[in-house]
Amino acid sequence: MTGMGVVVSPVLINRRSELAALRAAYERARAGEPVTVLVSGEAGIGKSRLVATAVDSFRDSGVAGASGRAGGVPDGPMVLTGGCLELGADGTPWMPFLAILRNLLREWGPERLAEALPSGGTALAGWLPELSLPEGPDGHVRLFGEVLGLLQRVAAERPLVVVVEDLHWADASSRELLVYLVRNLAASAVLLIVTMRTGELPSSHPTRQLLSELGRRAEVVRLELEPLGRKEVGELLAALDGRAPHAVASSEIHRRSSGNPLFVEALYASGTASSEGLNDLLLGRIADLSPAARAVLATIAVAGGAVPDDLLSEVSGASVDDALRELVERNQVSVSGTEYLIRHDLIREAVYGALLPGERRRLHARFATAIEAGPGSPAALAEHWSVAGEPGKALAAAWRAALTAERQYAYDEQLNMLDRVLELWSEVDGAGELIGVSYAAVQETAAAASYTAGRSRTGVEHATAALAALDPDTEPLRVAGLLRLRGLLRCRIDGSGSDDLSHAVRLVQPGADDVLRSRLLSGLAFTELVGTPGPEMSRHAAQALELAEAAGDDQALADARLVVGGIALHTDGGPGVVQQLMQDARRAADACGDHHTYLTSLQWEGRAIADAGRPEEAAALLEGAGRQAAQWGRMRARGSMLTQNRAEVLISLGRWDEALELVDNALADGPPPWYDAALRMEVAVIAVRRGRYDEAAGHLAQMAVPPSGVASEIGLQRLPVQLALAVGSGDVPTADRLLVEALDVMPDWPTADVVVTARLYLAALQVERTVAGRRRQVPVRSEALRKGLSGLDRWPIVDAVLRTGDAFEAGSVAAWDTAADAWRVVHDVYELARALVGGAAAAIRSNNKPGARRRLDEAREIATRLAAVPLLSDIDDLAQRAGLSPAAREEPAAHGLTERELVVLRVLARGLSNAEIARELFVSPNTVATHVARILRKLNVSTRTEAAAVAHHTGLVAGD
Repeated sequence: MTGMGVVVSPVLINRRSELAALRAAYERARAGEPVTVLVSGEAGIGKSRLVATAVDSFRDSGVAGASGRAGGVPDGPMVLTGGCLELGADGTPWMPFLAILRNLLREWGPERLAEALPSGGTALAGWLPELSLPEGPDGHVRLFGEVLGLLQRVAAERPLVVVVEDLHWADASSRELLVYLVRNLAASAVLLIVTMRTGELPSSHPTRQLLSELGRRAEVVRLELEPLGRKEVGELLAALDGRAPHAVASSEIHRRSSGNPLFVEALYASGTASSEGLNDLLLGRIADLSPAARAVLATIAVAGGAVPDDLLSEVSGASVDDALRELVERNQVSVSGTEYLIRHDLIREAVYGALLPGERRRLHARFATAIEAGPGSPAALAEHWSVAGEPGKALAAAWRAALTAERQYAYDEQLNMLDRVLELWSEVDGAGELIGVSYAAVQETAAAASYTAGRSRTGVEHATAALAALDPDTEPLRVAGLLRLRGLLRCRIDGSGSDDLSHAVRLVQPGADDVLRSRLLSGLAFTELVGTPGPEMSRHAAQALELAEAAGDDQALADARLVVGGIALHTDGGPGVVQQLMQDARRAADACGDHHTYLTSLQWEGRAIADAGRPEEAAALLEGAGRQAAQWGRMRARGSMLTQNRAEVLISLGRWDEALELVDNALADGPPPWYDAALRMEVAVIAVRRGRYDEAAGHLAQMAVPPSGVASEIGLQRLPVQLALAVGSGDVPTADRLLVEALDVMPDWPTADVVVTARLYLAALQVERTVAGRRRQVPVRSEALRKGLSGLDRWPIVDAVLRTGDAFEAGSVAAWDTAADAWRVVHDVYELARALVGGAAAAIRSNNKPGARRRLDEAREIATRLAAVPLLSDIDDLAQRAGLSPAAREEPAAHGLTERELVVLRVLARGLSNAEIARELFVSPNTVATHVARILRKLNVSTRTEAAAVAHHTGLVAGD
């Protein structure tokens, strides 16, 4: 076949392994283990074709009653498909899932679908207006749960395949819902397939961040489609032409196409000698379409995505049936239900780009007019009116879209639409009168949305613009509120912001508005606590609480109790006091609907519980808080710090890989700089302990540190990690210099951050131990730090640290055993192992080799499990110097299984379920699921039964 005719490969070339992976994923899903497959690659690489081929094979394998299901229920899957509009990236929430539920509506019918939704009111009423369902409460919590419940109900009857196409155009709310489904489709026969373009996306694109997050989950299979090789290009050309291609022509097409199947097809259709650009090649494929078909194709291109049949007819102004039939037959347009979509993004972009400005403007205007008369998306309406040259109508639509997004907890979309309003403001005369708010009010709303969405730098810009438009002499209270917001945003960036809060407090004199003044004082105390701790912060917090209690205002009480509890957490309040204050703050926050304070109280209560020696309880609390943050659309703003605190707890418990996975996911969300720094610190802790010093130094270098440096909260928390890195790297002078810096700022601390001071003291002891015999050259610093801990041993972690100091001083076996017991109470396994090594050294000095060996064996087991290479080396060096042969070191298991995965496999081989394995190994079912998925991949099997068979055959379970 030659010339410019439409050419579509009749076969899928060289995707056998990907099809096998999709089939294996489907079989796992059929067995009740939900799986997500991410199919990614550059535009034109064949993602949709691969998925369509795989899904067709799933359908073909299903025969009614074939599996012996009662009543002859079809064994084949139900397939629900939804795609993302290009416009969705600017603010159309939930687009792919709207399509998926409408597909389900067609499959089940209105009555059955209505029965599956809450009869008293559903958050999905607005999605499916034809059902006339009563509206239920708004919000992510209800909406996410109802979508999940519907999918699980389908999967209870037959396997379900859900396909989400073109995730690179998805709005933030759809991405959040997708992540929620991936994480919560437990024990459901659901295969979730997602396609996304990755080739030309910038590194900061949210799709790359989502790909990074989901790609590390055990239940997620990642398929990155690679270009075709020269041989495969030849196979594709043979399929197109019906005969073997000329070798030279095949090589030339391979070179020019870089193996992209769509480009191969385009080059083949236009002839290899063509010198046209890609757009010309793509447009050449539609050159011989009828004028009517080209006009309809252009109309669909302007829509930006799938177009319903009735909307397309209305915009076209004439019958489009013949033109659509031609486009479908020529494989330029695909059909999904009653909607039409251009077959490939690049073709749509080429068609859209080829339109004359006037054509483009008129088509957008027709779409806007049609959508405005119906229930269409205000975000899409804003886009259409904007390109149509109607800035006033676009501005009004964008403002409505922003209000809608806020009600749906879609804060990223809200901020996008507010930015559109501001972009259009100068083009519209009387913009304020048109939407009923002032320019300053829009900037103020955008600043608040930025705070909620966790976009701190953007929020500072909006708050600054709003302040520039206001007069503090005529509106002092409003200006003060904005200064408060900007100060808190700046605090997230670099720990600053106290100057804004101080200015705000001066604007609101006592008696002018005591509720606002209380909130300002609370904010000031908070920024002082985070940025530059000092004695003034406690006074400001006390004043805030006094005003809040006098006013009886829940919002002011929530703020004040939170910051008073935060100060107690960092100083000498004790775990019981902190926990009570956090619970009091949470009750007040719940009463006034303050999600931010509610989540922060859980974050700080979790830390207090962990520091009180109850880390498992803390981890569960923080995990639940993280789920709540996701449901409220606050993962970037609050979820990142909840993750940091949870990771800190997991590190103490020795669950380092789990902690790293959590931190990686949180970093992928692009948290504010201050929170990014806190997360990186947890990675650095593990890297130092594993001897990956360059990696640790890299993360520490990327941490945002404010001008206040060491005196800031993050500066203080970083110091013990820096000290450990310096000691591990053998840079003792740097370690000593860091200790001097810590001591220099101690007078500025209220009583110092309790836990940080404890960790610093521990690090100082390690420095002194490292330079034993060189004490004259390195002054002893630990005693000054120990004085800062005087009277604070009601915190179990402080008690453990002080016991360790006593052991360093006494050097006896009994002292080290006491320290080890204290670390057991705290549940810090790494520090326990170090105390055991200290006890073993003391036992060797007293010629108690059996006691030394016992302690070293326990320490070695911990260090091996943690992959703490430097500690393991210390253990082996001590054993060698003492003439103690270590217990036989277990060789790595076959197939690359880790020690923990081998333990899980041995239990799995006994036929236990994930829940039973979790109970036996004292871990969570999610952790077991992660290990099981990795085991299946490493053993190259699809089922647990096969894994057990391989384990028995290879002797991996011998001896059980």
